[in-house]
Amino acid sequence: MRSLILASSLVCLSAQAFDLQPYTATYQFNLDNKLTGTATRTLTKQDNNYHYQFNAAAMIATANEVSDFQFDGAHVQSLHYENTKQILFKTKTSSVDFDWSKQQANARRNGEALSYALTDLGTLDPLNLEIQIRQDLTAMNAIKGDYVLADAKGMSPLKFVVEGTEKITTPYGDIEAVKVSRVHQSADRKTQFWLAKSLNYLPVKVVQMDDGATYTIELQGYQRNSSVITPPVPVADASPLSNTSPSTKEPKKAQ
Repeated sequence: MRSLILASSLVCLSAQAFDLQPYTATYQFNLDNKLTGTATRTLTKQDNNYHYQFNAAAMIATANEVSDFQFDGAHVQSLHYENTKQILFKTKTSSVDFDWSKQQANARRNGEALSYALTDLGTLDPLNLEIQIRQDLTAMNAIKGDYVLADAKGMSPLKFVVEGTEKITTPYGDIEAVKVSRVHQSADRKTQFWLAKSLNYLPVKVVQMDDGATYTIELQGYQRNSSVITPPVPVADASPLSNTSPSTKEPKKAQ
């Protein structure tokens, strides 16, 4: 009887496992309806190490983030983080190396060094924080609410709340998504993102408001395991901006 209960528990856990596989997701971004461009999230894997990269580019600006981390199926462990932003000819860079043997973070920001203690084993970086939230949603159908973030400025607690499920329209199509908001101390700041359960809780829309500016990215395409996954569209209207309601299930792999 005990073996049967154990086997049932393992099946249940397996069904809730977060399937973190390599992929590439492409986005359209918009800044105050004045600046538009494209962005890409790319996840690759080698052994137990993951390399996650976010790139955004417009006419006069680029932004690049890189996160190297390990993932045991439940918890993300940060290893290295980089952030580079360039506007015209001005470039800002920052990085953090996580030395878990010494429980210390070694950071650099625009050439200046900073070291601080890693007092929380669950400390995340600004990019792989997304991965941990997606894992928590998969395992618990909820998020912890409080997370610890480390960047080139130091460590800080972040709080998030789930605001329910919404059906949103993106260039990828109509998608049922979980809406999550970050709790900011300032009323002038707002961060909201929508995670699609049908795409392993991939971010399909992100809206950030800060200093009067509104930044939005929306999913345009998704590629996993070398198979291109695109939303189905009517034959009469193949525009990627069509307001149709395609299925959010992954179509068959491309031949």
